[in-house]
Amino acid sequence: MNFKTLTAALIFTIFISCASKENQTTNTDSTTVADTVASATTPETESELTPKDDEIREMGLLKEVEDSGYPIATLRIEFPERKFEEYFTVNLEEVPGADINKMRDGVGKYVSFLYKSEPTNALLDVQVNGKSITNEAPIEIKPETKRVVGILKGADEETPGDLPGTVTITTKENTTLSFDFFVTKEMVAVNGKRVVGYYEERTQNIITALKLLPK
Repeated sequence: MNFKTLTAALIFTIFISCASKENQTTNTDSTTVADTVASATTPETESELTPKDDEIREMGLLKEVEDSGYPIATLRIEFPERKFEEYFTVNLEEVPGADINKMRDGVGKYVSFLYKSEPTNALLDVQVNGKSITNEAPIEIKPETKRVVGILKGADEETPGDLPGTVTITTKENTTLSFDFFVTKEMVAVNGKRVVGYYEERTQNIITALKLLPK
């Protein structure tokens, strides 16, 4: 073999070796990226945070935690990218892992959660003969505030626990509205009698699962 032939063979061998190493590096990089993506899209709580039925999955910045009377807590959650915030309630006895102290420690962190939105009638005031039996000061009547006149039912006794009871007001047209409310002794005194109720139609956001995320 002459010198020119030997040189050409040596160059060809080096080219094949470099191409082989480059291919190995590319395959290794592809595997690493694939593993990383798979890991990122398989969170530990995927089964917990999979929506069921009418549940909605969200993630936001936890701004405030308020004790609304055990076992209910109210969370104020901000959605910075969409520039708005919303209030959510959570039952500490029904949502696994929900701890009010841990949630307070998590203020300023992002939280991943599932929730349901349910329409509700918020009873603001109950009056008899033009006088309130539930408020010391007059309530503010807003454009969205509604008025119902009818027979009060469900106020058989004062609410014994930390959760509100359910009372109803039935109009003469036989339309019945239900309200979650803490029954007072003044309401017990007029149970079964004609009252005037002031209320607002609202949407209640109820958290069914949540997980605090690291900063």
